[in-house]
Amino acid sequence: MFTLNQSYEEILSEEPVGRAVGNLFPSCWMQRITPPHAQDAMCYIAETVRLESGIPFPAEGFVESANLLMETYEKQRFCFVPLWKKQPGGWIPRADLNSEEGVYLFTGNPGVDNYAFAHTFGKGSVPPYESNAVSDEKRKKTLMRPAVVICPGGGYHMLSSYSEGIQLAQRMERDGGYKAFILNYRMLPNLYPLPQMDLAMAVMHIRLHAAEYGIDPEKVIVLGASAGGHLCASEAFLHDCLKKEVLSLLTGKRREEYQKISARPDGVGLLYPVISFLTEYHEGSYLNLTGGREELRDKLSVEFHISGDYPPTYAFANADDGCVPASNTIRLDKALEKAGVLHLCEIFPSGDHGIGLGYTLSCRKWSENMLAFFENI
Repeated sequence: MFTLNQSYEEILSEEPVGRAVGNLFPSCWMQRITPPHAQDAMCYIAETVRLESGIPFPAEGFVESANLLMETYEKQRFCFVPLWKKQPGGWIPRADLNSEEGVYLFTGNPGVDNYAFAHTFGKGSVPPYESNAVSDEKRKKTLMRPAVVICPGGGYHMLSSYSEGIQLAQRMERDGGYKAFILNYRMLPNLYPLPQMDLAMAVMHIRLHAAEYGIDPEKVIVLGASAGGHLCASEAFLHDCLKKEVLSLLTGKRREEYQKISARPDGVGLLYPVISFLTEYHEGSYLNLTGGREELRDKLSVEFHISGDYPPTYAFANADDGCVPASNTIRLDKALEKAGVLHLCEIFPSGDHGIGLGYTLSCRKWSENMLAFFENI
């Protein structure tokens, strides 16, 4: 197991960390470690290197991601499940493929440790309070668990796969009794509808293989942060047309199997989501998803497409969010209320953006509130 006492260079020298750790930890964050720091211990890097946002380099997250990758490589506790193109067993993709070949679900290997996120978690995902939204009995179930597909944010140009992926998966499996899947979806220069098709395909794949994964095919929720939240919220009303797009690319028995499967999620969870492309919107997400096509502004502004059959929804935002204004979540709340959709939308006083579980902030209990919301419907 890697530790904070090892150097960045030493960790990267291990196969397959150097070529693949970017699947679990953002490569753009790793680029902040310049050659003069490459031989420094990770604990020293945490003190001296900062991300573009100004926060210290998350060295513990990098080390944990490298260890999870080694668990995948050496023990097959996790697996990368390709969604569009068949790959050999034990396949570990090169990081940042951003193509059809690189669309996958990262999850516990059902043949080795189906709930590996719950069993190999770092301390960063453990809440600083007793989590009791879900009973011990449901947390320990091994069959017919609910499933969650997690879509990290990143403005449709990168994926915050650790804090908005791995840590959420650990929390959902350990404390919520879910079977968690992290989706690596396509981004810029891949435009709409490709990312939404990737999510639709993920939902259908999980339902098709429900018995293998030990999940309830009628309890598949999607959980997304920021632009990943927009991905989840938009797929939830576009699922029928997205399924048609997916089926148009499949042939033979595979097409026949998926023809019978719904792409509609059974619930939607959103962290500080992008909702609108018209009012107080996140311009980067709009441009990166649409390429600036004006005709897609209305079509992909979620608040205009909420109807009575929209899935039950939980969402939260922070009032001081300087990236994606909290008004996005407020507009979503009003649209859900008007349509009579079961929902809970929360606005917390502070915390800004991109904070994941946010345990040190005013939104520290959002994940507990979300678990309770979905548990009680």
